[in-house]
Amino acid sequence: MRFAAIVQPARGARLFGKFMGRMMIRRSVVAVVAVLAFVLGCVVVSTPAGAVVDTAVIVPSPNVASDDALSSVSCVSASECVAVGSTDTGSAYETLAMVWNGTVWSIVSSPNVTSDNGLFSVSCVSVSECVAVGYSYGNSALRTLVMVWNGTVWSVVSSPNASTRDNQLSSVSCVSASQCVAVGYTDTDSATETLVMVWDGTVWSIVPSPNAGTSNDQLRSVSCVSASECVAVGYADIGSSYQTLAMVWNGSVWSIVPSPNVGANNNGLNSVSCVSASECVAVGFTNTGSIYVTLAMVWNGTVWSIVPSPNAGTINDRLRSVWCVTISRCVAVGAADNGSGTETDQTLLMVWDGTVWSIVSSPNVASDDALSSVSCVSVSSCVAAGYSRTGSANETLVLSLTGPVPPPSTTTTVASDPAVPAFTG
Repeated sequence: MRFAAIVQPARGARLFGKFMGRMMIRRSVVAVVAVLAFVLGCVVVSTPAGAVVDTAVIVPSPNVASDDALSSVSCVSASECVAVGSTDTGSAYETLAMVWNGTVWSIVSSPNVTSDNGLFSVSCVSVSECVAVGYSYGNSALRTLVMVWNGTVWSVVSSPNASTRDNQLSSVSCVSASQCVAVGYTDTDSATETLVMVWDGTVWSIVPSPNAGTSNDQLRSVSCVSASECVAVGYADIGSSYQTLAMVWNGSVWSIVPSPNVGANNNGLNSVSCVSASECVAVGFTNTGSIYVTLAMVWNGTVWSIVPSPNAGTINDRLRSVWCVTISRCVAVGAADNGSGTETDQTLLMVWDGTVWSIVSSPNVASDDALSSVSCVSVSSCVAAGYSRTGSANETLVLSLTGPVPPPSTTTTVASDPAVPAFTG
């Protein structure tokens, strides 16, 4: 199967439902999670203590209609998280947003521009300052969609488009309420090209971004550690296959930096997380010729290097999101397919200790589950979000990920392993 068939955007929220859904808080004390699991009837799956988190717990999450899915989650404390995605009401695809207060997930009203809308990414700098991006579909074209959350109400903010054809934002990263970067793609008719825009607290502006491919370049994720230090990743059509795409922002110019690939078949990066301008981790997948397997690489400020990553399924494993608290403490999530049926994805959870990626056992609600996003607020507490397919409909899926609380440090943190800025998208 050509990579394009997997990642080439479809019309409207079908991209979210099929690609992002398929292809594709601060520290929770373990004892509290165990109580929640008992009281709420959650499923708990544990593994031996690992590098970051070693326990995954399903937390109840609401649904609006018969087909709901979460694409992104952003947490600023154990009791303050925001998740976004889309819902199919039967007559239209609409935006979906919910908040976590430390006890329960609640749906909050979110606006729609047209009859076909979806949110792919959210980045919060406080519980009352979040930015979400995605698309709206109307007049036979996708248009960029940006919304802001003030802690009470979501509001649509005007956002530009680079062409009269399809434009879409896939990821956003904010370092403050007035400093955000969003990435995605634009269709120029003759080619699909990268799209980047910046937010100054008042207006979104498109900034030039390079392309490496001949006809199809897309950015899937961006991570910023300051207004002038960002890394974005995705894929580019290079000849007969799709290859990884990575670029860096210095506050003025985006520049492509070489990124490796496994073999000559399709490769792509879905997510990146940076803890400094010279320390990032990116994840995605590569095609071996017959199956898709996980792909992970690290950036040292000069070069990207592939690091071995395990697989849980037998035919298709894809990593969709990564979050690093330090360069040696990262969590990645996605989906693994054992090939036993047409819809047999299961949640995939992996941790990075700076040397080795390890799979952590993660629970599932149904026979077709996947995780699309992860957000961590400490080395021992993260939240993952995605979907679970029960019968003929998707339902939201949220996992609480916890691990051993590290002992208090008695030494100064070395420069090579800094704490991640609280809000990197």
